[in-house]
Amino acid sequence: MKHTVIEYYMNLPKYLHFAYTPEESSNGNEIYRMLSDYGTGVVRIMNFHEQFLIVIADFTPKQDFEKVSEIKQEYFEISQFETDSSSFKVGGRKVHQVDRGICCYANTRKTVYAFCEAGKPTRFTKIIITREYFDHFLQERYGDYYEVSRNALDFLVQNPNSPELNFVFQQISDCPAEGSTRNLYMEGKVLEVLSLVTHNLEQEQKRRHLPVKLDKKDKRSLGKAVTLMKKDLSAYPSIGELAQTASMSTSRFQIAFRQVYGTTAYEYLKTMRMNYALLLLQDSDDNIRTIALKVGYQNAGHFAKLFKKTFGMGPQKYRDMHRIK
Repeated sequence: MKHTVIEYYMNLPKYLHFAYTPEESSNGNEIYRMLSDYGTGVVRIMNFHEQFLIVIADFTPKQDFEKVSEIKQEYFEISQFETDSSSFKVGGRKVHQVDRGICCYANTRKTVYAFCEAGKPTRFTKIIITREYFDHFLQERYGDYYEVSRNALDFLVQNPNSPELNFVFQQISDCPAEGSTRNLYMEGKVLEVLSLVTHNLEQEQKRRHLPVKLDKKDKRSLGKAVTLMKKDLSAYPSIGELAQTASMSTSRFQIAFRQVYGTTAYEYLKTMRMNYALLLLQDSDDNIRTIALKVGYQNAGHFAKLFKKTFGMGPQKYRDMHRIK
């Protein structure tokens, strides 16, 4: 039987040993709790007009488990992971670890395998959007010219490192509203995410003045430089080190990096640091100075200033707001 992506996710919890809890659920907002023999935790699934879903999960399995999906319908996922205990692979490709932060996937109609580790918490917020809904959004925004922006999704998959997206996902996971108010709020946030995606693409297209010809090998090499930065966000590699990692001259590396990622390597590093700081403020009890050091800033005041510039509020205010449930 061929499932649509909505059908697949609505039926998924029972296959992963979650039980529906009607006393906690409402129309379009279903709550599932993990069976005690298999682990602890909860999954919330919100279904909006059979066009998109929001899935909020926080669970710890007692044993490793694997989720397998093969969906022919076109759709895409934008997720924010607060943990790094998950991994996935598409078709016969190698397994990729899911980093904390934004992760994007556009359905390739191949079999997708997702894995979660036993004894480790898995926390994420996921938006699953059908291609029909995405096209409708672009049609409403661009009219007859919307076709030119259909590559916004490809751009997002390659460039998910957005503090604005991280912030919106935090607002989704923290939303205290219930009932119809929650539904309206969540649908508004999904539209905000789509607006950010298309806006970021538009800004990127305006910045591209010095294109260089890049093949798949070049893009993989640039990815190695990003991996080097991710490995230790408290470090500050030189442009020379990053270029060497990418097997490029420093000048070609800087032009190529901006072309692929839409910004400079150091701005990209700063964004990754701010995104990680957002999660540390939420999930740890570290003081602000310790968090500043973990994301590469010796001066806590300078870190706080950058954080406020990025998210519109200081780190302590963000932490206080997040912890008021």
